[in-house]
Amino acid sequence: MTQKRMNETHRINFAVLACYTLLTVALSIAYLLEYIKGSRTLEYIAGFSLLNLGPYIAYAVTYFKNKESALAKYIFSIGFSVLYAFVLLTAAVPTTFVYIFLILFIIIPYGDMKLCYITGGIAVIANIVSVVMGFVTGALTAKDLAMVEIQIISIVFAAIFTGLATKVIGQVSAQRMGEINEEKEKIDSLLAHTLEVSKGISADIDSVYAQMEMLDQSVSTTKESMNEVSVGVNETAGAMQAQLVQTEEIVEQVRKAKMVSQNIAENVQQTEDTILVGKENIEKLLTHVGQSESASALVAEKMTELTENTKKMHSILELINSVTSQTSLLSLNASIEAARAGEAGRGFAVVAGEISSLANQTSDATVNIAQLIDGITGSIEEVFQSINQLMESNKEQNQSAETMAHNFEKIEACSRSIYEVSSQLESLVSELTRSNENIVENINTVSAVSEEVSAHASETLAESEANAQVVDEITKVIMALNDKAKQLSQ
Repeated sequence: MTQKRMNETHRINFAVLACYTLLTVALSIAYLLEYIKGSRTLEYIAGFSLLNLGPYIAYAVTYFKNKESALAKYIFSIGFSVLYAFVLLTAAVPTTFVYIFLILFIIIPYGDMKLCYITGGIAVIANIVSVVMGFVTGALTAKDLAMVEIQIISIVFAAIFTGLATKVIGQVSAQRMGEINEEKEKIDSLLAHTLEVSKGISADIDSVYAQMEMLDQSVSTTKESMNEVSVGVNETAGAMQAQLVQTEEIVEQVRKAKMVSQNIAENVQQTEDTILVGKENIEKLLTHVGQSESASALVAEKMTELTENTKKMHSILELINSVTSQTSLLSLNASIEAARAGEAGRGFAVVAGEISSLANQTSDATVNIAQLIDGITGSIEEVFQSINQLMESNKEQNQSAETMAHNFEKIEACSRSIYEVSSQLESLVSELTRSNENIVENINTVSAVSEEVSAHASETLAESEANAQVVDEITKVIMALNDKAKQLSQ
């Protein structure tokens, strides 16, 4: 505040010096012209120049020594007032009194009411003395009284008005300074509040930046997970395709097994028919031994075919068991990939569970089929033994018809058992066929779900990459805001 006030004093002193310079030069030129015209003597011009230039030089020296000098205004006011009194008392024309207006105008910027009244008082006294001397010397008469009144009134009111103007200007300046100070306080308060808010914003930005870093890490983790899911789903889809091929092979083998079981049933039916014929011809057995041996040979041949067919069915069951094990393993892998996929793989997990259940059913069915085939094999062996006995009986031709009838009854019972087992085998093969068809359908469903999960994983991966770019841009903006907030707090 003090420095600002000193700068204002410097500025006023400079303005007064400029005005003082112009006024001094103008008066010097004017009175020099008066001397040239012969209106003034050299002695008068010398005295005038001393009173005109002396205070001016003193003011200039004071100013250049100290541009904020408070003494300068008094040098100007008193020095010019003395010059004014000299000129007024020695003037040849009555209008010289107006010079005082110039000095009053010049000192107004100082805002010093006391200085204005002192200068105005000196001017009033000088004018009164000048008027009195004019009447005493006869330079003024009664007819000049109106002019004298105007002169005195003008000087008095000029001095008064200058002082009042200075006072009002000072009051207005003080009021403005008060308003400025109030505004400054408001601005300081606003700045303090702004700094406080900026600190809060900076803290919030730091918090948001930390959250954005966490979000960036989460997006990166999501990208990695989606990559793993995509790879896993693709691997699962490939495995499902391989399993589909193997399952189709199983279907083909089951179809062959069904044909074999049908052949077994037909052979058993033929065997039963043959046995019936043998029973009808039991009484003619002794006379038709050759025919019985032929029938027994035919039965033995059929039993051999049955034995070979049962061996083939054992190899088919081994293949089915191998494929079933691979299906269970693939179902386990599919369940693991579904668990890794999370929510998106829930449907995939259900289908994988169905495949596992069907694989277990297939395994149980193959066990039952194996048991049935073992039963058939045992029955065939018994039938084969019976046929051997029958053939031995025919060869020996010494066994009785009752023994042969008993053997035929035994053969009939075994044939009936074989037929029943063959029917069960055909039913199990049909069920196995339906199960494999369901497996194929579920594998197709799993493949479709895998493709859908893969597509969603790809979309999620693309969105994660886009989100990562957005997070990077937001992070840059937050860092820029944080830097600006810190700059505002400094």
